[in-house]
Amino acid sequence: MADVPRVGGKNASLGELIRTLQSEGIRVPDGFATTAAAYRSFVAANGIDAAMRSRIADFRSGDATLRATGEAIRDLFLSSEFPGDIAESIRAHYRTLGDRAGLAAGSE
Repeated sequence: MADVPRVGGKNASLGELIRTLQSEGIRVPDGFATTAAAYRSFVAANGIDAAMRSRIADFRSGDATLRATGEAIRDLFLSSEFPGDIAESIRAHYRTLGDRAGLAAGSE
């Protein structure tokens, strides 16, 4: 759990599951986590921070629904690209998983 600031709560919890449950013979999927710094770099590289904050402000003021806000922010992410170094790191780590590869995403 010491990695929460680095990788977020859900990823740190997954790491704790792997650490504690595998030794008990319980199977936990292999994987890797992107860091909070990679997230911040992604947002900055695509210049979407102000648009995200604006959508959240509209929701908080009652000018937008939660669904519309989520869809708008999701669209910002889907129309964005990872900076080259982060994209290559993700591809390289994903390849190391081989046949064990799967995808999961979450938000705090």
